[in-house]
Amino acid sequence: MDSAGNFDLPTPREPFEASFEQPVWCYDQALKSGDRRYSAYVAMVSATEGDRLRRKLNSLIGELLHWAVHQPGAATSEDETST
Repeated sequence: MDSAGNFDLPTPREPFEASFEQPVWCYDQALKSGDRRYSAYVAMVSATEGDRLRRKLNSLIGELLHWAVHQPGAATSEDETST
């Protein structure tokens, strides 16, 4: 987070060039209003790069959860168990 309390997120990376040799990742989400399908190509990274990305993702998820808890009207565990 920067001094103003904003998240310091990196700019998006350029998309990887897809090839037919790359595996495809797919997820189908069934909704009442219609189904959604998410798909992407899988990019293999080295173990060191994978560990670095995993640590960064864990850190970002932690920051996001911390932010969400402090938002007005945030659901509490009591709210979730009563529904």
